Amino acid sequence: MLLLLFCTGPFLPIEVGGQGRSGKTITRYKGTANEAIKDLNDVLKPYNAGIINISKVPLESRTGQEFYLAADNGSVTIKYTTQNSLENAIYTYLDLLGFRWYGPGDNWFVAPKALKRLSLAGKWIKPSFRNRAFFGTGGLDFGTPQPYDPQNLYKKKWYDWKRRNRFNADFQSVGHTGQAFYLQNKALLDAHPNWFTNESGKINGRIKVDQPAAVAAYKNWIKNIYSKSETEFTALGVDPEDGRGGSDDPLPHGMAGIKNHADKWWWLANQVAKDYPENDLHTVITAYAYGDGPYNALAPSFKLRKNVYPVIIPYAFQKAYQPEEMVKVWASKINGNMGIYDYWNITQWSKGLPQFDIYSIPEKLDFWTKNKIDGIYLETTDAAGPMGHALWLAGQLEWDVHDRFERLYGQYLDDCFGKAAPAMRRMFDRWSRKSQGAAEVSFSLNDLKEAGLLVAKKSAEWKRINELKAYVHFMKLYYEHDGTQESKDRLFRYLYSIHHLMLVQTAAFIGQDYIAPLNKGNIVPSGNGTRPISPEEIEQLFQKDLSVAARPYTLTDFQFDMDKVKYKEPIPKESWRFGGFQCRFYFKAPFSGMLHIDAGGLSETPFLMICNGKILVKETIKKESSDYEETLSGRTWNMKRFKIPVEKGKIYEFETNYGSSRIVMQTPGIVLFKNPGSEDFDNYAYPVQYFYVPQHTQEIVFYDQYPEGTNGRGYLIAPDGKVLKREATGSKNIYRVPVAQQYQGKVWKANFGHPLWGFKNIPNITSLQKFEYGE
Repeated sequence: MLLLLFCTGPFLPIEVGGQGRSGKTITRYKGTANEAIKDLNDVLKPYNAGIINISKVPLESRTGQEFYLAADNGSVTIKYTTQNSLENAIYTYLDLLGFRWYGPGDNWFVAPKALKRLSLAGKWIKPSFRNRAFFGTGGLDFGTPQPYDPQNLYKKKWYDWKRRNRFNADFQSVGHTGQAFYLQNKALLDAHPNWFTNESGKINGRIKVDQPAAVAAYKNWIKNIYSKSETEFTALGVDPEDGRGGSDDPLPHGMAGIKNHADKWWWLANQVAKDYPENDLHTVITAYAYGDGPYNALAPSFKLRKNVYPVIIPYAFQKAYQPEEMVKVWASKINGNMGIYDYWNITQWSKGLPQFDIYSIPEKLDFWTKNKIDGIYLETTDAAGPMGHALWLAGQLEWDVHDRFERLYGQYLDDCFGKAAPAMRRMFDRWSRKSQGAAEVSFSLNDLKEAGLLVAKKSAEWKRINELKAYVHFMKLYYEHDGTQESKDRLFRYLYSIHHLMLVQTAAFIGQDYIAPLNKGNIVPSGNGTRPISPEEIEQLFQKDLSVAARPYTLTDFQFDMDKVKYKEPIPKESWRFGGFQCRFYFKAPFSGMLHIDAGGLSETPFLMICNGKILVKETIKKESSDYEETLSGRTWNMKRFKIPVEKGKIYEFETNYGSSRIVMQTPGIVLFKNPGSEDFDNYAYPVQYFYVPQHTQEIVFYDQYPEGTNGRGYLIAPDGKVLKREATGSKNIYRVPVAQQYQGKVWKANFGHPLWGFKNIPNITSLQKFEYGE
């Protein structure tokens, strides 16, 4: 059946109870009134959905996520166990009928013109991931009510949207509890200073686990929390306060099996878990696995009890493992399941700009579900501008990891944008894979111009495109911000005017130190007198932005193929001398056999080499562990030799961190590549790099945070040695260099005096050595 779609406004919750009759839809429900039931009645009001029988049944051995659904001949049966179960049932049923909340804003609800007739054999349904949650860094609460949103409807609508897209969890993330332990037991802990190393340890709850009385006090505190819990499912947090493993966190004396701080705190988790039935599906003992240093994120050296529920943080804030390695190692150590905490375009890092790759979602979720992960806790930004489409896709795949990403993405684009779907996909895909920094504004403006011309004015599709035009104007103001208070005020006043569209997380920008100047604190303008910007005003701004936008440049479709690389000469000795904090290189092995490579630094430096996520070498090279010294330009590096077996065709990656690191590839025939833009080498003696310009490339577009001539450098050099001057593109810090026909399809040289640069329209791949490429 072909479904014709229309858009309507939001459904504000009011209390509804008992049996609801909506036109030819009869809802039979005797439970407590709630917003999910109200949504059900409201959206079905114009339709004939038949009789919907909703009843609560005992939880028994089920999770709080499962529900029973059957539909036949105009009658629907829903059986639920908990509020989460009820919400999952209602919104799954509505999704099957074609009702979709694609974004939290008022214009993003889509309903079918006519209902499908469902025929579903009765069965119990549960999601792929039991716990599905996200929150935006910086929060949704204002310190004081804001005149443009005195009731904080922004927060309410985001929570409504999460509910309607089945973001809920049996076990909520608990977080750090060390300070809570102290504050709730202050008198007792103050009376026993011998349970701690010092005052800091006491305030942060870092007990000495070799003190039985301290462990007993901790366990009694947890029991008190458990006794007061009124929910069907309880997560008891035993995570220490942030900063474990420091001088105020003592390791025990004479306790077998506790080798490090990770062992210490997971031992305590096991001890607490012994007080609760191990097979109880309703209670878990939980803590984070993360933290800097070599030990804090390690899996314990012993098995964890089944009711211990680690939440691991592999992709940031840990140095114990490679991310995928951490997931696999932890999966081997647990007897039950675990959660994962990940960072997706968090407000603090992204500043509300689009910096997340939606194509990473299915790959990650598939990997996680195969490694005992049943809980996903995301830190992101509650902002529909950069993340609305991404979070909707994530919600669908977290519910059913076997659903097809392309089907869902196509559905989202078609339902939201109709004939403009291809133009919108081009914009979203570029945000994911080829974001252009400040130049992204002009690219997105042109995509939105094309999209707007493909749909009827004032239509539902036009309204959604109009909102994204408002978001791109925020991006423009962000990139134009010059660090002055006047510029900051202009940005914030615009934020207030688009606040009702749910595009950027206003509360986080007001409450956190994200936007300069900050020398006198985070001073933001008052919201008095602010009124919501109208669609007409957005369109006027959009046309003005278009009129002054920089000319978009051509993004090449060329894919760099390492099989077409030809070795020419080794890296010059003087090039690799001062490796920085993110000195990362990779190569594709041209043979199978033994690789000889030397690594070291002026001081100690960590050296890591991996292949397909598997660590081949992980060692901190120190003077006492080095094999020889190498002196260049009056400085001496402590170097160590490594012999590593490699397999032809595989990609090998390695990195060093700090210590003015140095790598010497002793095996001939290897070309090492890197991706410019991170702090890979020190500004002093920053190495010249080589890069390939594809055939038919008429201009090279690149980012450079500093002006041409900084440190006497900042130039691109053609194959014949000609130094080419850059031209402004009209986008901040984005420049172009024309490419004459005789220079196309050749290897060029980049001569910069710092690491904060990179290519935008051609592959951002360089080498410290000359090479050839056969296109």
